[in-house]
Amino acid sequence: MPENHTTYLILLAQGLIEIKGPDSAKFLQGQVSCDVRELAEQTTRLGAQCNIKGRMLLCFRAIQPENERIILRVHAGLVANGLASLGKYIVFSKAKLADVSQDYRCLGIAGIKAAELISKVFAVEITQNDGWQAAGEHLIIRIAEDRYECWLACNQHDKQNANQADAIWDQLSAQTTPANQNLWNLLNIQAGIGDVAPETYEAFTPQAINFQLVNGINFRKGCYTGQEIVARLHYRGALKRHMYRFEFLLTDQALPAPGTELKNAEGKTVGEVILSASKNDVCGELLASVADNERVDICLINNPQKLSLLALPYAIPTPNDDK
Repeated sequence: MPENHTTYLILLAQGLIEIKGPDSAKFLQGQVSCDVRELAEQTTRLGAQCNIKGRMLLCFRAIQPENERIILRVHAGLVANGLASLGKYIVFSKAKLADVSQDYRCLGIAGIKAAELISKVFAVEITQNDGWQAAGEHLIIRIAEDRYECWLACNQHDKQNANQADAIWDQLSAQTTPANQNLWNLLNIQAGIGDVAPETYEAFTPQAINFQLVNGINFRKGCYTGQEIVARLHYRGALKRHMYRFEFLLTDQALPAPGTELKNAEGKTVGEVILSASKNDVCGELLASVADNERVDICLINNPQKLSLLALPYAIPTPNDDK
């Protein structure tokens, strides 16, 4: 957190896909890497939808606010892709897909007083990471002890609903410091939470962004599209790359976009950027999927300065320890 005694309010650029109907959980269980049944336990889960080759089409956080309704929070640029890729399989299910991005205003609250502010404004207390509670029609998710996502219901066709969302925004704004998406990205980097962007569509397996280490893959849940490839990497010890966190020096160029290549001293491509953010005026941080034996002495393709390897909040397994 940039300022230890500051609490930040961030308007998040997110997309939301709704699966609604009697078969919503059953349908999604056969399509994604996480165990959808766990959503009924008042928890959220990270997860991925893959193609038949085990490459990620979507990376999401899922929540089940009602028995027959699940919402996936995805990259804003991949909502249409998600509707299309999930739509190919839902036609024989008693469930429907919808883009509900405009029905919620997604906010991030981060900082030392985040939990206190959540309790004060929404009258909820969430004790476990990845847990959630409803505050009326609003959905409050605890990412960490000092970090929350708030999905404010703001249906533009319901004036009272929209006005209430505006009032909550004003209340939160008065007690926080405004920040932008860059800070939220930085916090995700420091937490070791990767994402799929339009630039990295179908580029990575879930393990390449460490989803097996953040409850994003359940290897015992049963079949889903791409599951055979994902399971083979796990059980046969064939995984030779992970997602690592690095620090880099800023240049006059834009932040490295997802998919930007990382090179070793010989000029060989050894990894790709997943997410990047500036930390201050001098340096930034990024997550990159990198070959395990090439995680040192590497640089960005457009920046000759060597990357500095940083710690993640979880351990990267050594070879054959992924099982």
